[in-house]
Amino acid sequence: MVLDQVRLISDDNLAEWTRRTVPIKGDILVTRRGRVGDTAPVPDVPCAIGQNIVLLRSDGTKVHKDFLRWAVRSPEWWSEVERLLNVGAVFSSLNVKDIGRIRLSIPPIAEQQAIAEVLGALDDKIAANTALADTAEQMLRAEIDAAWLRSEGRSSTLSDFVEINPKVAVPRTDSAVYIDMKRLPESGWSINGFDYREPRGGARFRNGDTLLARITPCLENRKTGFVDHLEDGQVGIGSTEFIVLRSRNDVAAPISFLLATAPRFRDHAIQHMIGTSGRQRVAASDLASFEMPTPEPGWLSDFGGRAEAIFEAISMHSAENRTLAATRDALLPQLMSGKVRVRDAEATASEAGV
Repeated sequence: MVLDQVRLISDDNLAEWTRRTVPIKGDILVTRRGRVGDTAPVPDVPCAIGQNIVLLRSDGTKVHKDFLRWAVRSPEWWSEVERLLNVGAVFSSLNVKDIGRIRLSIPPIAEQQAIAEVLGALDDKIAANTALADTAEQMLRAEIDAAWLRSEGRSSTLSDFVEINPKVAVPRTDSAVYIDMKRLPESGWSINGFDYREPRGGARFRNGDTLLARITPCLENRKTGFVDHLEDGQVGIGSTEFIVLRSRNDVAAPISFLLATAPRFRDHAIQHMIGTSGRQRVAASDLASFEMPTPEPGWLSDFGGRAEAIFEAISMHSAENRTLAATRDALLPQLMSGKVRVRDAEATASEAGV
């Protein structure tokens, strides 16, 4: 990701890290090595950029600053990146001078602004839904920490509340829902879509299960997701590097996710990883023995009910986000090429809920 090479800075080290340039809001960052051509807007915090990042900035006269972020995500951009790419034995790269030679079709600035507004409205709605989910998770996590996980004593273990790798029959179908590692989120609980493949090998799960990455660096990066997009009774399959957690019958389904992403549990899991450098994994048995306080039964039942209601509501927002993202990604190349006019794109966005 582009932002992997953006260093957050403070007033104390501002001068040291901004000798190259000072990124400002509206700038676009471009990777020129590794995942060449990836772009991202500058985050809204003081930061400095690494040597493998190129910064693009519009003065607003020929290219609207809000349009720039979309122009560098268009098929035309990627075609130019591929044309100028230097393919090496170790990694691919793009010369800084070549980035300046990339040619893009730029409409009149009034149309640029209109295109940016349509696509930006879709992105803003996605961001609002995501912020709502973040707030909901923080609220649930604050309560579960205060009322349970920070209590005195260690008279229970994770396995008292959660089944680990529960037995699930192989789907009797030629094609099953498949989730690989890249689909698991590093924040929030919504899994980023799925694919289909023949149901052979790998983890098997149902709605209400939590998928936890057990291998480095995915475990350290908190790759953990809550399954909520399957049909009733449907079985999904996933990476062999997943550990499946399922709340026991008297425990609400979201509890498995909230426990799996609790900081103290994650520290325990990371500390119990074994194996060679770069291929370390945590065993399911080490997770099962994680010691924790025993919650008050009445509180656990009440909290679980509220958590289920919140997860269900956020699941609807996540489904809406997938529709919004699909609409945005479909409109982007058509608007850039002129195949769809802004007025028609506004109608499509309105149908998607914006």
